[in-house]
Amino acid sequence: MKPEREWATFLAPARFAYRYRWRILGWLLEGHVFLREALHRAWPRAIRRELAVNERIIELPVVLRGLQLPPGSRVLDVGSRWSVVPLHLAALGYRTVAMDLARIPIQGGCAEIVQADVRRAPFRDDAFDAATMVSTLEHIGIGFYDESQAREDDLVAMDELRRVVKRDGMLVLTVPFGRPGSGPLQRAYDGARLRKVTSGWTWSESRFFAKRSATWQEVPEEVAGREESAIEAHAVATLVLRRR
Repeated sequence: MKPEREWATFLAPARFAYRYRWRILGWLLEGHVFLREALHRAWPRAIRRELAVNERIIELPVVLRGLQLPPGSRVLDVGSRWSVVPLHLAALGYRTVAMDLARIPIQGGCAEIVQADVRRAPFRDDAFDAATMVSTLEHIGIGFYDESQAREDDLVAMDELRRVVKRDGMLVLTVPFGRPGSGPLQRAYDGARLRKVTSGWTWSESRFFAKRSATWQEVPEEVAGREESAIEAHAVATLVLRRR
């Protein structure tokens, strides 16, 4: 059995990145937050501080704005292990179920925790008013987080979500977008694959974003489709879907 992949923290949408004039400074200051900040202020040419953002900076607002459901709606979040999405959903008054293949450390926060495989979701038909899946679908079937290496596992997962979400219910989905391909961690979706995997769902909203320097900007689908995202996401597709 493949060993459990352990990450130490949530992936924050924005953080400070430090650049050192000499590599040894980074090694010496690792973990010394206050000392590093003091030296940055005293010696800015040797220690530069820059803003670094990742795709969560646009994915999280899309999810929270896209649901538009009354409080008390039952919402499933898939891929919750190191995600703050279920905490946001619960805080907005949704009855939230957080599900992941691995153990989820976010006990509390008013979300129900379920350790399970979305390809075999342990829920009855039409159990949820909506579901959210942020930067998760691209990992399914790749063989990094579990042993399964099946090209069509992402379609299996989407079929299961269609089963457990009510008719006319919603799914807010985000995935890396660009030239099609797979890396050791994830796959990148192009327009054709994205439309195949969302068969049975109606696209209510689709937006595409690409990384531009220290920020992310909305771009047309054809522009996002030129990016290379199989190793690291340089463009993302964000979809608000309705179950047919």
